[in-house]
Amino acid sequence: MKTLKDRISPFWFGALLIIVIAGIAYLPLVSQLGYLNDDWYLMYDMQVKDVSFFNEIFGIDRPGRALAMIPLFSLFGFNPLWFHLSAFLFRAFGGVFVYWTMRMLWGERRNFFALVTGLLFAIYPGFLSMPNAIDYQSHILGLFLATLSVALTVKAILTTDRTQKILLIVGSIFTGWGYLSQMEYFIGIEAFRFAAIMVLMWRAQGETFRQKITKIIIASLPFLLIAAGFLVWRLFFFESERKATDVSLQVMQIFTDPLIVLWWLNFLIQDFFTVTLAAWNLPVYQLAFTMRLKDMATAIMWASLAVAALLYGLRWAEEKARETESSSSTGTMRETLFISILSIAGGLIPVILVNRHVILPDYSRYTLIASIGAVMLLALLVENISKRNVQVTVIGILIAVAVLTHYGNTIRYVDETQATRNFWWQVAWRAPHIEEGVTLLAMYPNSPLSEDYFIWGPANLIYYPQQQSNNPVVVKLPAAVLDGNTVTQVTTNGGVETPLRRGNYLERDFGNVLVMVQSSPNSCVRFINGASPELNAFDDGRVTMVAPYSKLDEVVTDGEIPTVPEHVFGSEPERGWCFYYQQADLVRQRGDWDAVTNLLDEALNKGYYPNDPLEWIPFMQAYAVQGNVEEIREMTKLIVLDKYLRLQVCNNMKYLAESETLSSEVNEFITKKICE
Repeated sequence: MKTLKDRISPFWFGALLIIVIAGIAYLPLVSQLGYLNDDWYLMYDMQVKDVSFFNEIFGIDRPGRALAMIPLFSLFGFNPLWFHLSAFLFRAFGGVFVYWTMRMLWGERRNFFALVTGLLFAIYPGFLSMPNAIDYQSHILGLFLATLSVALTVKAILTTDRTQKILLIVGSIFTGWGYLSQMEYFIGIEAFRFAAIMVLMWRAQGETFRQKITKIIIASLPFLLIAAGFLVWRLFFFESERKATDVSLQVMQIFTDPLIVLWWLNFLIQDFFTVTLAAWNLPVYQLAFTMRLKDMATAIMWASLAVAALLYGLRWAEEKARETESSSSTGTMRETLFISILSIAGGLIPVILVNRHVILPDYSRYTLIASIGAVMLLALLVENISKRNVQVTVIGILIAVAVLTHYGNTIRYVDETQATRNFWWQVAWRAPHIEEGVTLLAMYPNSPLSEDYFIWGPANLIYYPQQQSNNPVVVKLPAAVLDGNTVTQVTTNGGVETPLRRGNYLERDFGNVLVMVQSSPNSCVRFINGASPELNAFDDGRVTMVAPYSKLDEVVTDGEIPTVPEHVFGSEPERGWCFYYQQADLVRQRGDWDAVTNLLDEALNKGYYPNDPLEWIPFMQAYAVQGNVEEIREMTKLIVLDKYLRLQVCNNMKYLAESETLSSEVNEFITKKICE
């Protein structure tokens, strides 16, 4: 009786192995990932509008993305986990389609090469945006459709049955239009498609050069509809509102600045080495080697499991294909080099022509198409190692590097998810409501904010989640990235900006800002009172410059903690020190000084203490109002050695003395013991 091991074919076993190892690379921490980067405005728009609004969001440059996101959001809703799982499946099956294509091009005699290529493509460490699964769903779906389209093309060329050939050609064309509808710069995969057609047609024996060229042209004609059809629509019927995706505008640069061609060549050379070599060492150095020891130990465990699965899979594959497997001949090496080099160039050139290029880790998405040729080249080098045990060792190292990289990358995004959620839970504890129209300026701990919607997205999901019937969406709490331009605008009362972007309208008033800052993951969020800023030595210099302009009175003090959607921000964190600090800061703003000290007593009785000495200030002020010099004296011992902190306490106590009636004893202590 045949066992399952005997029944399964080498192809399906290889496909299963690719999916299993991809799962080890991408899934261990997937449940801890939340909304990231561009996800925030997408999900806020879904909160206040309906799924049809995706047409408004993507209509300016890639309207086809709405055709993907509407059914996906209809299925998954606001739960990020399902988007991560679907992205994983699209990514893993993209690897399976590449594996299938390699097997069709060179048959079972190069099963090892095909398996290694498909596997390395599925877990390629140069693409680092997998954890950003909602916004990057279109990228990963586009890659899935692109690899499927090429696989169907190769199958159509090899099929002799007329009906099957027609169906495969039609399927290839429609999936081709599908991937281009998601990402237009993925058009570079057409180089991979036509290189594969050329290789298959060139193999015919006894034909002249002219006959071979004629066969290549005839075989390619149906598939020219993919790129040609898309380009006709893109260039002559669709008008992009984004310069970066306006093909004609970008290409016209060559006529206005011919020297730009030299820059493009420079970027092409750089990016060639980035996608083939740097992708396997730079990200692992940046992301894996900087992990905490505990996380590194866990990552090594997952990498070991992936390598063990690989060793088992290769041993099984060798048993099944011992008689057919062989090293590549000179002819197949030339074919592989031809396809891989052309595929790398095809993947990079469309990116470079719009003045983008691969930068790891921030612009890793531009490696996606070129990575097919890059892993083919790498698999070819490994295949031609003479000793099998050395081959396996090299592949094992590459698999381990990829798994370590993806684990370290996911840890980075998990930390960012947790930091963002913690920040906004603290904001909710502190502010029952925030007045509409105030411009938010925020600093997250160890998390760069490159877009304003990283701030206004979560803020509006908490404070203004109500449905809107109007178009565009009016963002009730606008925000600005705290960069040099924003600092200038705020400090010079730069007026109002009214940006309209992807269906979202903001009115940013730089004369009405509210600054919120968290200096480190272990400190608490501080709402800055411009009349008396509380700053520490770790705050960014830009925060220090705009702090005096922060309007704390835009925080509404009446009311309860607002409803925080747990499907977005996770369950409420432990109500530790920062909860009591936020509540104390709130009642301080109300002027209820007795409540401030009561909250401190409750926190201390539960064993909670601040990590940032600056957080003693509300309580020192409360004791000052109460005339309790002894408690002030005890707290002063905690800050007296830090000159910057002592200056902050002095300034804030002086501000208190101007607005509250303090006893002469307290005033004397402030003057002689704190401010001397």
